[in-house]
Amino acid sequence: MTTFFPDRAAPQSAAVLALLLGTTVTTDLRQTAVTVATPPQECAHELIEEMRIGSLSGTAEYSFSDINSIAVAQSGAIYVDDAHPPSIRHFDPGGHFVRWIGRAGEGPGEFRSNAGISALPDGRLAAWDRRGRITVYGTNGEYDEIIRVETENPWGYPFVDRAFVTDAAGRYYLRIFASSPYGTDPLGVAGIRYGYARLSPEGSILDTVAAPRAERRETAESIVIHTRAGDRHPFPPAMFDAVSPFGYLVAGHNATYAFSILDPSGTIEVERQGFQPVEVKAGERAEWQARVAFAERRSGVSFRDVPARKPAYRDLWVDADGRIWVHRYAEAVQRSEPIPELWLEDPEGNVPRITWAEPTLYDVFGPDGQLLRCVRVPEDAEVVTSRGSLAWGILRGVLDEEYVVRWRIE
Repeated sequence: MTTFFPDRAAPQSAAVLALLLGTTVTTDLRQTAVTVATPPQECAHELIEEMRIGSLSGTAEYSFSDINSIAVAQSGAIYVDDAHPPSIRHFDPGGHFVRWIGRAGEGPGEFRSNAGISALPDGRLAAWDRRGRITVYGTNGEYDEIIRVETENPWGYPFVDRAFVTDAAGRYYLRIFASSPYGTDPLGVAGIRYGYARLSPEGSILDTVAAPRAERRETAESIVIHTRAGDRHPFPPAMFDAVSPFGYLVAGHNATYAFSILDPSGTIEVERQGFQPVEVKAGERAEWQARVAFAERRSGVSFRDVPARKPAYRDLWVDADGRIWVHRYAEAVQRSEPIPELWLEDPEGNVPRITWAEPTLYDVFGPDGQLLRCVRVPEDAEVVTSRGSLAWGILRGVLDEEYVVRWRIE
């Protein structure tokens, strides 16, 4: 069964969400509004590096080329899914290599194009291969079982972050297109609607849920540059959603600093009081406009213009404890050198570069919507998951080499 949310900026009611998630519907589900004070501009908490995995010129076990995803088991074991060549590596909590898991191929325990890996509650590891199968490996790294996925999804599976997650009950969530990705706009991507196919621990399809999307369909896509700290766009409006380990969605549109915790036992609406959008500085906007114009000349496609003010946030995701990490926009500072870009092909130096950079700041909320802290992330780093007082992610060096890092939140 596939169920869609209506096209609106605010998510659907708790009663309808309960239907979508397969729970019993009652008429007295609570709906709570949580208003949080505006966080200070300066974050009081930082990530202190505790452990780093990787080597620029070391053995193959410690060399990464294009990390696709990271999974951390409750034991602290770390699994790294590298895309080129396809491989999965297991490291102990101290960062020491333990074993290779599976290998590239078509047979049992093998994979071709992983869309993500996730640690199950019992310590096993699951890998989602876009060829329509989930492979599960035991705690000893050996092949355990394969789940072949047959969904009514004619448009395939998107290449996006967090395309494959599991929850605390061991259920699987596969990111899918909930509407055709081929529209009438030149790029064929504006207005894409995503959803999730949810599977039981045994692999049977429980339901398919389309995530909320904004009421107004965007008619032009934003350009993107790939930096060491992640992808950066010139401040487009967007709808975001993420799966909680407790089995529900968290969703919000960044036009305002607000999001919804869509727990079927009661929706929690979270809003930041007194939110004022960050202004795009004149020099910052001029650089992004020059980059947009260059992209339009080269591609023949019209892209979204650069706004005068930034939306509230550029992303949100949910960690292993159900905490919501909101990556908010911040005031940019001009650097003396352009922001390093990954995979930039510009031998003649014709591409307009961006010298304005924002600090990476996360507002972290509890599962109940209460603001817990603001965390500043080190430069050239991406946080991908967190549990307790620890966080894990990817750090890139001066030669764009990749490291897996564990930080302590202080």
